[in-house]
Amino acid sequence: MEMILDPTILFFCLGVIAVWVNSNIEIPPQITKFLSYYLLMSIGFKGGISLANAVFTPQIFMTICVGMLAAVIIPLWLFYILKKKLDVQNAAAAAACYGSVSAVTFLTAISWLENRGLNYGGHMVAMMALMESPAIIVGLLLAKTASSKSGAKSVQFSMKETLHDAFFNGSVFILIGSLMIGYIMNPAKAHDYQVFVYDIFKGFLCFFLLDLGMSAARQIKELKNNAIFLTTIALVAPLINSVFALLIAKALGLSVGDGFLFMILLASASYIAVPAALKTNLPQATPSIYLSMSLGLTFPFNILLGLPLYWWMAQKFLS
Repeated sequence: MEMILDPTILFFCLGVIAVWVNSNIEIPPQITKFLSYYLLMSIGFKGGISLANAVFTPQIFMTICVGMLAAVIIPLWLFYILKKKLDVQNAAAAAACYGSVSAVTFLTAISWLENRGLNYGGHMVAMMALMESPAIIVGLLLAKTASSKSGAKSVQFSMKETLHDAFFNGSVFILIGSLMIGYIMNPAKAHDYQVFVYDIFKGFLCFFLLDLGMSAARQIKELKNNAIFLTTIALVAPLINSVFALLIAKALGLSVGDGFLFMILLASASYIAVPAALKTNLPQATPSIYLSMSLGLTFPFNILLGLPLYWWMAQKFLS
């Protein structure tokens, strides 16, 4: 209940209610893009400073490697389930979203930890950035391979453009860039950026979640065909992936905070970086399907129910 009553969660709920009651609240897309870039820059910067003060251990290396491997495995199992009801392109697109991560869900979890003075490793931010790209590549390769085998029209895309979009799209680039800046800067100067990077972060996150609450409520309306099947996948997949993450965290001996964030990463689904890459490289896929699942269903589930559930699981099994 304490987590559900967190201001960030309540502002998300306010956005959902705004759509339900047909409020005329409008947030310009340019403001939304600025907020997303600011939040990524802030968390990357803080993560870089934390990473610079950490000792690089085999556990950190293994955690990052396993996280990237999970970004490859998750799209594979989801693709073969989704294609039972969806065509190859839409199944691959949705699978790619779930193989990647939701930066905002991750940021909300970090904000919750920081509000309570709980620690986490800066390498978790680096892992989030590195998990964005593999799922994009795997999703596109699945679409191309499966299309060829089924005799359908082959999916055409440029691997050069795909790699560029996977590693240099705006959200990934600014996150990795700010992480590196925080890592190499003089730690003594960190306090000079206290207001911009630390103090206003929570307020901007609340405002951004207000906008995402409205976006999520609108996306649910787009889910029409195969609604029961896709809704079930969108709600069950995070639970399966979170248990998978918990087992890995236990095996690696992660702390409660790091294990909690690891569960968040594997249980979330991208609705920013991956859809942007899919729009260019897999235009045959229908955005209303994979966005309705990732943004309209999985994101609200993780924000409202997943966070407290994953935290309880992390405390119970990783303490």
